Amino acid sequence: MKTLNAGVIGIGVIATTKHIPALLKREDVKITAICDIDTAKAEKAKEELGLKDAKVYSDYKEVCTDPSIDVIHVCTPNPSHHDITMLALNNGKHVHCEKPLALTYADAREMVDTARAKGLKLTSGTQWRYNPAPMRMKKMVEDGVFGDIFYVKSSQLRPRRLPAYGVYTSKAGNGGGVLLDGGPHSIDLPMWLTDNYDVASVYGVTFDKMKNFPEGNDLGPWDPENFDVEDTAFAMITMKNGMVIYMETAWATNLQQPAMGVVAEIGGNKAGADMVGPGFENHVRTTQIVDGKLTTTTEKIEEQINMNEYDIFHWIDAIQNDTDPAVLPEQAATVVRVIEAIYESAATGKTVFFD
Repeated sequence: MKTLNAGVIGIGVIATTKHIPALLKREDVKITAICDIDTAKAEKAKEELGLKDAKVYSDYKEVCTDPSIDVIHVCTPNPSHHDITMLALNNGKHVHCEKPLALTYADAREMVDTARAKGLKLTSGTQWRYNPAPMRMKKMVEDGVFGDIFYVKSSQLRPRRLPAYGVYTSKAGNGGGVLLDGGPHSIDLPMWLTDNYDVASVYGVTFDKMKNFPEGNDLGPWDPENFDVEDTAFAMITMKNGMVIYMETAWATNLQQPAMGVVAEIGGNKAGADMVGPGFENHVRTTQIVDGKLTTTTEKIEEQINMNEYDIFHWIDAIQNDTDPAVLPEQAATVVRVIEAIYESAATGKTVFFD
């Protein structure tokens, strides 16, 4: 099996807690380049993570055009995802681009089409679908447990957990707010659970009610003067088969939820199920008719799944074996299209209809 030389661009939290640790567990991958405009940050990561074979760069163009590199991981702020990915693809690299794939659906489609045309792999990082509970719920969908599914809800309402570091609260720096942070997970999860990415319409609402109240934030205080993005978003997504998805995501709500991550519930004409906390990642509660009586049971799933490693390992396997990655690029592009529609709907107050 070929050893893949990997370059990681953008050495922030997602790179140092997900991408690099997972890649280091693969014997068939060598991280040969890490890149950040802040080279001191990259040098620190090189030392702390033991990246002795990695060369430090400050210019992503040098990494994307290096003929010795096989795969690029794009972990930079959202506005640069498209340009870095396109340069990497056009130089023959497979690309794992963090969510969202791009800021516009047109850019996302260009990335997908380029990868397909060049026979390269492309994926994005909506790994929250790979916790034990949603994995079990997806198997239940496939087994027909729910019958005709007409409603799916995904929720990630944090009480006060806004990423106050970096450029998250800057539209110029981040492209948007929570819709580009938690939003991709909250939109992707219900679509993946039901294997349904055929959207008919989107109605969305966004808020920035919390920007002037930075006290008590788990991740430190933010600067209200540098806060011009949404902190909360809700959307009703109607699918072409009539199924409705209700999505809610927020950085700060003053609401205590049973989980900090993304939770989902599914409603069908035979059964319903949701993820319950604490321990929401591996608990599924199911309600259905058993022997003529409405019965609710809660299952603790003992199987251990590391969602970050699941994503990255399947990604590397896809390159090595010429198979599909865990997250298909077309799925990631659809998520971008929905985000774009939520912003449009929130701005106009009107429902956005898809072709």
